[in-house]
Amino acid sequence: MIDSRVLIRGSGYAMIQRLSISVLLIGLLIACVDQVDLPIRQTERRLVVEGLVTDGPFPWVRLTYTGRYTSANPAPPELVVNDALVVIRDDQGRSVRLVPDPFAPAYYSLRDSTFTGQVGRSYILSVTLPDGTSYESRTERLNPVPVLDPLRARYRRRLDYLRQPDVYDILIDTQDPPTPENYYRWSALAYGRRWVRFDPQNPPPSVFVTDDCACSCWVPTYGPPGDVLSDALVNGNRISGRVVLSAPIQAVGAQYVQVQQFSLTRAAYQYWTLFEQQRTRSGSLFDAQPASIEGNVRAVKDTTIRALGFFGASAVSQQRLTIPGDTINYNRFLVRYGKQFIPPTGNCFSNFSNPILVPPSGWPAR
Repeated sequence: MIDSRVLIRGSGYAMIQRLSISVLLIGLLIACVDQVDLPIRQTERRLVVEGLVTDGPFPWVRLTYTGRYTSANPAPPELVVNDALVVIRDDQGRSVRLVPDPFAPAYYSLRDSTFTGQVGRSYILSVTLPDGTSYESRTERLNPVPVLDPLRARYRRRLDYLRQPDVYDILIDTQDPPTPENYYRWSALAYGRRWVRFDPQNPPPSVFVTDDCACSCWVPTYGPPGDVLSDALVNGNRISGRVVLSAPIQAVGAQYVQVQQFSLTRAAYQYWTLFEQQRTRSGSLFDAQPASIEGNVRAVKDTTIRALGFFGASAVSQQRLTIPGDTINYNRFLVRYGKQFIPPTGNCFSNFSNPILVPPSGWPAR
């Protein structure tokens, strides 16, 4: 008989041999790999054109160049175009000139509030840069948009171990018309309450609160800019319960929500679809390949030269909603989260982006 212990020892020895060979091969492969420093691709500076004309007042256009932007400097002077000739004209020969906004670098707006886009009309944007180079957009038709129904909010609790705030899911409803090829985009905004250093009902005795403390404010949260939909699968049916924003609850107080529903052309829908694909890339193998998203604005003399961005025409339907602050129990909120969402130092302006110290005006009463 063969001693089973010999088999076990033999098997173990073979495994050790295979493991040693594997380690040796890996070591040889690593030793054969040389570090390669790839050069950083430098691309030529390109014009970026963003703009919109709606059936409401004040169309706008933003002109910049591609380059390095940071959160601390969102409009570097060398990348801002402030002296261009910007004109919007329609298919009936009417034209209006937009002038630089003195308070918003790179933005051009219309001083005459009587000009509005009209459903059924088509619009073209013309831009002449200070060096004389001219660009022109393709024609964009201003299509009608169905009425946006009153907004709904749905409270959604997060799992405690995630240590994330609960949210209000903002839902929209609208009726798609029976005609095919309707395209939509939604722009959502919510102002939520935030605290700094302490919650208002329990200030530390040693804290001397002055008028410039700015320890409580409302901070905006935005929905995805490329939230779009084609009615290819829902033509003539009701669009119901679509979530356009998940607004975090990081303090007890009212939430102020605004949603705008835009009509799109097919070209605009395709642009925003590609924009959102690139924006939401996570680095996985299934991501869309990174690429410059070409817009609908080209140089007049050489149409192979394209600007980035998009000039669009949209009808707009808007709704606002105020979510009462008393829907959240103050003491239970503090027991659950404590000071997790309260910055310990500074004020609203040093901790948050674009805070406001008083509730926004124009929203319905709670």
